[in-house]
Amino acid sequence: MAERKLKLGILGLGRSGWNIHARAMMENDKYTVAAVADPVEERRQEAIDTFGCKAYDDPQGVIDDPDVEVVVVATPSHTHAPLALEALSKGKHVVVEKPMAEKVSDIDAMIARAKEVGRVVTCYQPRRFDAEFKAIRSLIESGRLGRIVLIRRTMHTFQRRADWQMLRKYGGGELSNTGPHLIDQVLELLGEGELEIFADLQHTVGAGDAEDHVKVVLKHESGTVADIEITRCSAFAQAPWFIMGTQGAVEGDTRRLKVKWYDPSTLPELVLDEGPARGRQYGTGETIEWHEEELELVTRPGQAIQYYDALYETLVNGAPLAVTPESIRRQIEVIDRARRIANFL
Repeated sequence: MAERKLKLGILGLGRSGWNIHARAMMENDKYTVAAVADPVEERRQEAIDTFGCKAYDDPQGVIDDPDVEVVVVATPSHTHAPLALEALSKGKHVVVEKPMAEKVSDIDAMIARAKEVGRVVTCYQPRRFDAEFKAIRSLIESGRLGRIVLIRRTMHTFQRRADWQMLRKYGGGELSNTGPHLIDQVLELLGEGELEIFADLQHTVGAGDAEDHVKVVLKHESGTVADIEITRCSAFAQAPWFIMGTQGAVEGDTRRLKVKWYDPSTLPELVLDEGPARGRQYGTGETIEWHEEELELVTRPGQAIQYYDALYETLVNGAPLAVTPESIRRQIEVIDRARRIANFL
């Protein structure tokens, strides 16, 4: 059992607020849901029946509630920054759903407010806890793949969406919806450094006016290129992960990764021959001994549980924050630059 339970308040009981954050609390003995807020009465009653908590029809009720220690902002994207700032001002720790904000200046304001009041503000980025992401990062850091030439991260589906996420006025669109997860993973793999950006955003098969097809290409100062593609209009899905290095590659998904590599020390030094190609053939004719491995992956416990366990260690035991707002600032900067480059504001 946890040494003490943190009292949580959840703003918004929609898909994320209920299916992710509230559900995670059903399986976590480190927290208790003290209060919730949602304009829909049936949702509020469901929370009362499940958690025995207080329920408000307005976010301010949770923010002002003296029993709440941690506020989870799981409302529509355009409301994240003002609600997070208000909760911080009332002395609460704050977890903000992705995207943490629409502008870098909002992230800066959150960081400043959190420091001013001595509270923690963080973003819900659970994909950092994915088993395949941790395995890929480990493979890259091992050097087995050589210098990383390309990181390709995709999420392909065909779905004609017709909800608020398809409206720009609410901060909708796949760049702000799914984009934060994939961009966050890629930035973690690339590390610090200057980035060149190309972006193409298109409205394709959904309703509304927001983008449901995203292409963002990042070129890191090291030379590594990251190709991120998120689409709701693909009848065929490509592998979610493909990493190309000078000594090997990785491809796969959340369940399985295939790794192929060679040891460069087993090959002779390559000597350039400027003369006519021998036998009118390209290449040296050398035989490379390839090694192959298949990794079966299971994320246990789930990402939400791991995320909230890590947050508990920060708030109660002083461990380093797993998802810092400074790291999310870089992500929001990429998203903002991509929108401006694609002229999709």
